[in-house]
Amino acid sequence: MLSQNFDAINQKGNKIMFYVSAFIAIVGAIGYQYFVKRVPESLNPVVSVIGVYIAVLIMSLLLLPLFPSDGGIIIQFRQLNWVQLAVAASVLLIELGFLLMYRYGWNLSTGNLITGVFVNVILLGLGILVIGEKVTLINALGVIVSIVGVVLIGYRP
Repeated sequence: MLSQNFDAINQKGNKIMFYVSAFIAIVGAIGYQYFVKRVPESLNPVVSVIGVYIAVLIMSLLLLPLFPSDGGIIIQFRQLNWVQLAVAASVLLIELGFLLMYRYGWNLSTGNLITGVFVNVILLGLGILVIGEKVTLINALGVIVSIVGVVLIGYRP
C-alpha cells in the first residue's frame, strides 16, 4: 500500500519529488542538529554514533519495501562499491564533528550555519572544477553574501 503511494507520487513526475526530497532533507537536517546538540556529555561520542547507526540500520530495513528495486534486492546489493565506504566515512566525520563542536561550546544557532557556508563554498568549487557545473552571476553574489554573513555572525567586538 505505502509502496504504491510512493510510486503514485513518483509517477506524477519528478517535479513533486524535487520539492518533497528537499523537504525531507531540511526536516532531517533540522532534527539532526537539534538532537545531536542534546546528546548527553557523559555519553562517549563513538558509542553515540554506534547507537545512531544501529537505529539507522533498523529504520532503513523498515523503509526498504517502500523503494522497489529493479531486478531485486540482490542485484542492488551487488552494485555497492567503494563509494558507500566513502559516504560512510564522511557521515562519521559529520557525526563526530558536530557532536564535538556542540560539546566544546558551539551554539546550535551558529555552529551549523558557519560550517554550512564553508561546506557550500567548497562544494561550489568542486561542482565547477570537478563536475563541470555552471554558476550564474546571481549564484556568485549569493556566495559573497553568505561569506559576509559568516563574518558578521562570527564577529566578536
